[in-house]
Amino acid sequence: MKSIAIPFALALGFAFQPASAQEWSPAQGEVWTQVSAAWEKHVDAGTWAEMLDPAGYGWNTNYPVPTSRSQMASRASVFGPEGKVLYYQLDPVKIAVNGDTAIAYYYANVVETNYKGERETMFERCADTMIKRGGSWRFLGWLCETKTSGDDD
Repeated sequence: MKSIAIPFALALGFAFQPASAQEWSPAQGEVWTQVSAAWEKHVDAGTWAEMLDPAGYGWNTNYPVPTSRSQMASRASVFGPEGKVLYYQLDPVKIAVNGDTAIAYYYANVVETNYKGERETMFERCADTMIKRGGSWRFLGWLCETKTSGDDD
């Protein structure tokens, strides 16, 4: 029975791997390139508001309600960066594109030092809604649900 279970488990693992860039349409590739570039440029907290469309909202586990671009910028100017990112990895799950609108689902693994200087590992499930304006993809909204390494649930 074990000889069947191991190959079956491996096959399931491969079947549920995130889609690779080679399987994406050109539009899906553009969206993922923009998401990845945004993380690279804004990975340390405090500047994400720059990436959000003026009509958009972002939402994460730290906020009870979605936050506008101006609210994010205001919060960042008062509190500054929350910590220093030491490492991050993004793993795309699904990207759907319909005309000038897209949604990208992915996981983010982030290791950072928090505001106390303590190392913290977070796992985020993200859904970014993108719109194409002036030929460039912009964030209309995002939702990232964070689970910190110390969380019990």
